[in-house]
Amino acid sequence: DTHTYGGSFIYHLVDNDQPLVAVGYVVALDYKNPYLNPYQEFQRFKTHPKIRPFFENAKRIGYGARALNEGGFQAIPKLTFPGGCISGCSAGFLNVPKIKGTHTAMKSGIVAAESIFGLLSKPTTDSKTKGIEPVDYENRIKNSWLWKELYSVRNFRPSFNTPLGVFGAIFYGALHFVLRGKEPITLKHE
Repeated sequence: DTHTYGGSFIYHLVDNDQPLVAVGYVVALDYKNPYLNPYQEFQRFKTHPKIRPFFENAKRIGYGARALNEGGFQAIPKLTFPGGCISGCSAGFLNVPKIKGTHTAMKSGIVAAESIFGLLSKPTTDSKTKGIEPVDYENRIKNSWLWKELYSVRNFRPSFNTPLGVFGAIFYGALHFVLRGKEPITLKHE
């Protein structure tokens, strides 16, 4: 299916001189086929001739499933509200092409803490029951490397939604390799 966004990964690890393998399978939740079963697709993936050898005589020591907010840059919401702010994966701070978000979650948490600490450190005459809104959190995020990183990959996920499907994404990937995120347009993410 060339219109379903997803992928897989295999990480080779060593723990106490024991070889380990971490395997993952990603399927976007906006798939069109109502009969698609991501779990069954993962089981099928593990039977591929290039993948199967990693599982022969292996012992599963853990497993899990996650839902990733992969809407990308165009799906980032307003980040503050009276009494708090949104950070990490909840804010959509995932680098979609790399499927990495730990570093951006940590950075947004640090920026949130700095913004909130700045507000709590100032004397105020406001009501004790009114929630403070760390409005400078959003500005700090937009002036950080986190925002620049997410902006540079903003068109990656929407490129899969073109009529060309995965082929549109391949074309965009080549263009992104040349322009490094400095494209003059931002694709709409639906």
